[in-house]
Amino acid sequence: LLSTFALVVILYLLLFTHFGNTLAQPFIEQKLNSVLQTPITIETFSLNHNTLALDFHDSLNNTVQIQGKFSLITLTLHAFYQADLSHVGGLNTFHLPIKTSGVLNGGYGTMHVQGSVDIFEGNIQYRTQLSRFYPSDVHISLQKLNYQNLLQWLKYPHHSSTLLNGELDLHGLSRRNIKGDVTLRTHTKNFSPSEIVDDNTSFDFLSLFTDDQGKIQPFRLNITLNASVDELGILEQFAMIPLRGSAKLNTILQGDQDRFVLDAHSTLAKSSTHARVHWKRLRPSYVYMNMEHADANSLFHLFSQSSPIEGSVSMVAESTINQTTANLTVRNGITHPDIFKRVYHLTQPQSRFNTTLAADITPKAIHYRGTFASDLVHLNIDHTTTHEAMLYDLLKAIP
Repeated sequence: LLSTFALVVILYLLLFTHFGNTLAQPFIEQKLNSVLQTPITIETFSLNHNTLALDFHDSLNNTVQIQGKFSLITLTLHAFYQADLSHVGGLNTFHLPIKTSGVLNGGYGTMHVQGSVDIFEGNIQYRTQLSRFYPSDVHISLQKLNYQNLLQWLKYPHHSSTLLNGELDLHGLSRRNIKGDVTLRTHTKNFSPSEIVDDNTSFDFLSLFTDDQGKIQPFRLNITLNASVDELGILEQFAMIPLRGSAKLNTILQGDQDRFVLDAHSTLAKSSTHARVHWKRLRPSYVYMNMEHADANSLFHLFSQSSPIEGSVSMVAESTINQTTANLTVRNGITHPDIFKRVYHLTQPQSRFNTTLAADITPKAIHYRGTFASDLVHLNIDHTTTHEAMLYDLLKAIP
């Protein structure tokens, strides 16, 4: 009994007194250095049987303060925190000044963090669950972020008055079995095109799931993405082509490191579009797209082009990467002679037409077949027609 009592007294002296706090401070500092991956200095560390106060900073004077209640019985914490990360570097890995505050609840095994940060003239509310200080579940709410400021931070030129709203609700991050939902909405009052910048880098999908040695780390994804964009021009710096118009997108990302599938539905160019992409070992193996009843004017406007025709455009394409087939149909088409002359330098009267065109594409050749029927001419395109001959015959058929 005396030994037990002595042990309790020693532990109390080591953990919950000024003397014990002073002895523990270097150990706490070392652990924080390891977790935060930057040198930090503790200014204040005070722990007793029911309260905790911790104040530390990095070499750039970014500061974090934590104060709250500590339970000796359950070894859990309920505390308020605030961080002033005004200097880029050290604790601040975001490369812009940030001030945030919130609440901590839990212990080393499971810690719940909730807070908010004012950023890009908007606000981000966040909740996350940490397992041994690594994120497991994350919920983020984006409220009226200034999209132009966001792209300037990403070093992409952009000019628009666009507000970004959305929610991210992800689970299973620490187990690499990620499930969740992502919703994004944009509202653009005005948009001015910017010069598209080619930074000479290419996006490698594989790199998202590999370690520093390029080895694929096992994972499983089941994520739903819903996006509504009222001005596609705000995405032109990422697409590397000038875009216009609006669209809604519903996407499911599902699979693992061996087989991964993206399945998307969209309203591009007033159409009903379904696209599906398969990856094997994170390399694309199959692509399918079915666009039904797209408006021709909207379709050309999507790529910032004047439409030389009106009508309903449908297309089905299927590719195994080495071989591709595509079928294009235009119904109730009407030509615009002024645009043909101005853009394509072709002089022809206005005509009404219907057309079907199929293409078989391999690495060595492209072959076409189809028909073009108007109130001026009827043309059959033979399956053995080459790419250049098909274009020549089609353009020649337009008086």
